[in-house]
Amino acid sequence: MRLALYGPRILLRCDPVEETKVGRIIIQEKHSERTRFATIIAIGDDVKNYVPGDRVLISWYTGSHVHIIGGELFGNKNDEDLDRFASESEILAKVIPD
Repeated sequence: MRLALYGPRILLRCDPVEETKVGRIIIQEKHSERTRFATIIAIGDDVKNYVPGDRVLISWYTGSHVHIIGGELFGNKNDEDLDRFASESEILAKVIPD
């Protein structure tokens, strides 16, 4: 499936949430309100500070989850927990490699 993003919209793919195992108990970080890293998949025509492929830091509550049953977005299988639409102003920081 192909989508056209308009305005200052960005499609993000968040890094998977990690699990910690303590004995027989599994603690998922998806229940915490930490910031997380994401990769920009696509951008709207008004986005000026980012390009697809950029790594960014976002708030746990950034954007809207994308839920397309059995669909693909830009060649990637859609995952409701990882894919989000966000506004350019919701990005906290851009990751600059060393």
